[in-house]
Amino acid sequence: MSEHKEAIQLINEDKEFNGGTLDYFSECVGDKNVGTGYHVISVFGSQSSGKSTLLNKLFRTKFDTMDAQVKRQQTTKGIWLSHSSYVYNSLGEEASSDETPDFFVLDVEGSDGAERGEDQDFERKAALFALSVSEVLIVNMWENQVGLYQGNNMGLLKTVFEVNLSLFGKSEKRHKVALLFVIRDFTGQTPLESLETSLVIELEKMWSQLSKPKGCEETSFHDFFVPSFFGMGHKVFQPEQFDNDVKALGDMFVDKKMQFFKDEYHTHLPLEAWSLYAENCWEQIEHNKDLDLPTQQVLVARFKTDEIATAAYNTFLASFNSDIDGKYSTMSSEELASALKHLKSTCLDENYDPSASRYAKTVYAERRIELSNQLDSKINETIENCLAITTKQLLDQFHKDVKDKSVKLSFKKKIESAHEKALKGFKDYISPFAKYGFVANLEDQISNFETRISTETEELQERELDAIVGRFNKGLSNKLKESILRLLSKPTTNIWVDIMKEFNKFLDNTFSKYTDEHGNIDFQTGASQSKNESTAIDMKKNAWSFLDHTIHSHLTEDNAVDILRNIFINKFRYDDEGMPKFWKNEAEVDAAYRSAKTDSLKVLDALSIIKDSNNVEILVPENLIDQNAEDGDDYYGDSDEELGLYHQHRFSHVFSELQKDKIISKFKQFTDLTIIEAKRSIINTTERIPLYMYALVVALGWGKIMTILKNPATIFLSIIVLAGVYVIHKLNLWGPLYQFANQATGQATMTLKQTVRNLVLDEDPKPVSTEKYSGDLKARKEDPSKESSHL
Repeated sequence: MSEHKEAIQLINEDKEFNGGTLDYFSECVGDKNVGTGYHVISVFGSQSSGKSTLLNKLFRTKFDTMDAQVKRQQTTKGIWLSHSSYVYNSLGEEASSDETPDFFVLDVEGSDGAERGEDQDFERKAALFALSVSEVLIVNMWENQVGLYQGNNMGLLKTVFEVNLSLFGKSEKRHKVALLFVIRDFTGQTPLESLETSLVIELEKMWSQLSKPKGCEETSFHDFFVPSFFGMGHKVFQPEQFDNDVKALGDMFVDKKMQFFKDEYHTHLPLEAWSLYAENCWEQIEHNKDLDLPTQQVLVARFKTDEIATAAYNTFLASFNSDIDGKYSTMSSEELASALKHLKSTCLDENYDPSASRYAKTVYAERRIELSNQLDSKINETIENCLAITTKQLLDQFHKDVKDKSVKLSFKKKIESAHEKALKGFKDYISPFAKYGFVANLEDQISNFETRISTETEELQERELDAIVGRFNKGLSNKLKESILRLLSKPTTNIWVDIMKEFNKFLDNTFSKYTDEHGNIDFQTGASQSKNESTAIDMKKNAWSFLDHTIHSHLTEDNAVDILRNIFINKFRYDDEGMPKFWKNEAEVDAAYRSAKTDSLKVLDALSIIKDSNNVEILVPENLIDQNAEDGDDYYGDSDEELGLYHQHRFSHVFSELQKDKIISKFKQFTDLTIIEAKRSIINTTERIPLYMYALVVALGWGKIMTILKNPATIFLSIIVLAGVYVIHKLNLWGPLYQFANQATGQATMTLKQTVRNLVLDEDPKPVSTEKYSGDLKARKEDPSKESSHL
């Protein structure tokens, strides 16, 4: 720089660190982003050995120097710091700030000064501090001091190395320092190589005599220091030589081949963090604490990178809250993913990297990973919320599409179409997040959604199958039951053939629409074949169970008696054309009784065991046996095989022999009363009348007969009768008229008989009819005691 700032006292004589160091750096570099592109150089040596003069000449600094013409005394007190972007070299040109890095030069208080006397504490701490914070330590010494122990500060260096060897030995990556021995007033009488050899031997010997801490026994001097040597003419007596030597020394600093500023020498801290690092070093040195140099660098790097990362994350949150939070539900996935990617890149690449990358690379990288994970956590939380919302919306739409009755497709087609649509929607939504690197494993996310949609599909399929089974069961109750009860109300000897025909017809009509050309059951729900088959088996089980329950619940003993009574009445009292019978004699009654009773008992035999047309007992198919039948308590077998046979035969066995005997006994009571009533109604009213009586009646009543026939009313009545006869004949109504006459005659005869019977027996009229008997029979069923009293 063309203008150099005055030096500041970094550490004063009272061992206090200057808190304004960072402000000084800002004044020196201005708005320039220095980062780690700076170097720290320290000078160490005896008091009044020309250290400050050398630095001012070499780096154009402004350290105070001693005026030998006034008094030789201590000039530099404490440790001073000055900035420079210039190195005096043989080119004689001031390098621009773009080509020459920034140098921060430390001028350390001289050792062995009269002012300090025996107090060597500050000397040791200053030397240690210079070693801790510098890349290059210039050891300023006179040629005539080479070979001396105290004169060339070997004693001081040994003390510092010995007490603080742990400073350099604890870390695997040891901090090295370039030691540049500048031999002042070099005459050349003794070759520089010889002086160099002597100094190296002294240093190695000194190192070998150190009391090394554990773990550093095998270390050597060169593990921590890289020595270099340079001779310089007398400033007063050889001013031109001195000037040339300073230029040559400057050439060494600007010559990159000299490698004074290797990476292993640098603290890897940005300039603004170096002051904090130096202050921590001095604090630990001052309080005699063990100092681990790399640890201090890491601590400072962590502190600063944490500070930068926190600021970057807060900026990210502010942008996130204003641009995304609360709005992402209305944004497309492409817009959201792009916005999140931009925020993350801005946070890392623009807000964190430029500042944090100037610190230790490992710490910077570690903290960057932490910051990236912190950002990913927030971003992933947002993406998970979006995916949850989208998943719910897709599932809701999936249900709507499946239940949409306006679409004329089978349930299977609907659910396949809705499944494909939902899966495509999820893939389209999540793809941008995968494209921008927010979804590590896209296939896992899609697989999870497929699992979710498959679960929903299975639930809908299960509901649809339940609905099909429900409709089937409803059909059993509404249609099949009606047909079965209708047949059972008027059974025949082929009753079971008819019932099984209706039953099989119902099953065939139900399953035919779900059976494909290969005979496989498919309910068109998209369910697996095994699920379809198991559902079909359940439906058939329900059907056989329903058939079993309907038959056995209807065919009780009392109902069987009623059925037989109805059959007997129809056979006994009505002819084949459904007309009531009129008995002429008891033989006719007996024949009708035997025929009606026989037919009734045949029906009872048919009802007792369910058989097919080949007289083979009908059994429930083995795979459809309901092992949880409620009547299982009647079974006393032990084995599963016997239990299965019981359930098979339980279906076909309606009435046991004991039950049949009970039914027949009750039925016989009814038939006996019926035949007695029928025989009582027969009264023979036909008697022989002599023929002469007819002639006598005509002879005696001839006059009356003629008078009646000649009467106009009789003639008019005769015309009406003849006209009626003509009409009846033309309309062929003689049959119905004959039946009507028979019924009227029969009723009149029965009434006459009853009247005569009452007069003879002197009893109150007690008409007997079928209806009355039916009422008496029902009363006896409800109260058996009435039956016995009646009998």
